[in-house]
Amino acid sequence: MITTHPAFPFIPDTEASPFLDITAALGDASMPYFQVVGQFNGLATQDWPQLERAFQFYLAEDWKRLDTAMSRLLKDNWPEAPNMMVRHDLIHRLLTVIIVPLDLNGFYAGAQKEIWQRAQPSQELIDYLRQASVQAWLLSLQKRLFCQISYLIEIRNTWAPALPFLWLNRLGRDVPNDWRLPGDDFAILRGAYQQNFELSCQALPMLVVTQNAADGRPATIIHRDAEPSPWIPPKLPATSKPPRTLAQFKKLNAEAKEAFLDRFSVTEASWIDAFDRSIRNAIAHADTDEVVTTGEITTGKGITLSYLRFVESVAKQLQLLLLWLNLVKLFRVYGLLAGQQEA
Repeated sequence: MITTHPAFPFIPDTEASPFLDITAALGDASMPYFQVVGQFNGLATQDWPQLERAFQFYLAEDWKRLDTAMSRLLKDNWPEAPNMMVRHDLIHRLLTVIIVPLDLNGFYAGAQKEIWQRAQPSQELIDYLRQASVQAWLLSLQKRLFCQISYLIEIRNTWAPALPFLWLNRLGRDVPNDWRLPGDDFAILRGAYQQNFELSCQALPMLVVTQNAADGRPATIIHRDAEPSPWIPPKLPATSKPPRTLAQFKKLNAEAKEAFLDRFSVTEASWIDAFDRSIRNAIAHADTDEVVTTGEITTGKGITLSYLRFVESVAKQLQLLLLWLNLVKLFRVYGLLAGQQEA
């Protein structure tokens, strides 16, 4: 008899309780763990449907229905006559309250700080964001990011069992070698992983725009002739010609785009952790499959990869998607304020 639970790792060929195993492994950290995960699951189960509906109204710019939905969620904390700043901000704060507590390493706070410190509303940045085509692109990206976050929350039972491993790693404690993850969800998670990576690559131009403006250049110019210290990342592949403009940057492959994270050290470290290249390469093979009994992912080329490492990556990627979503919000607010000043 094998005892399993959809939310916990388990030990094959044993009748041990997964709950008791996790409690013993985490020790005095077990109570905080169950509080954080319990709060996340409670909000995802009870409040998420209402928040998801409110966000759909927000994305559709149906402000009347958004106000009604948010007043039901926040009661007296939602103003009777909200302005556009409140509408943009509070709905994202609710989403942040649900997701950020899962970030054990404090990545989200550090990454947002280093990005937002550069994303000051300079004239160079505002001139770029006030363009109708840019606002349309931001709204489109915002919709895709939210849909993916919503999907990850919907399939949370496929990646949440990896959370105890992340806690143990953060605490510097040994992970039981015989623990396995429940379910056979490789195909679902591989699709989610690939979509997370694609969306994150689509969000990287926002960082380029941010750094350009912070350096005093037009937001779409990466480097100019005779510039004393042109932005050419050391990790830029030799096969890639250094882009001079944002348009050229968007045409780069993923590896070349990643190189431009070099000005954002916290975000770069978190990107590498969430999108490890060895994992990306392994799951890209069409003949990749998961072997549940061994906890390994195998490919036809004989490459093996820990299924646990793969699932942990998906759990970490949720924070990156939230980071991009909140940066889009900031840029949309800047564009809104620029439009109001112009009016």
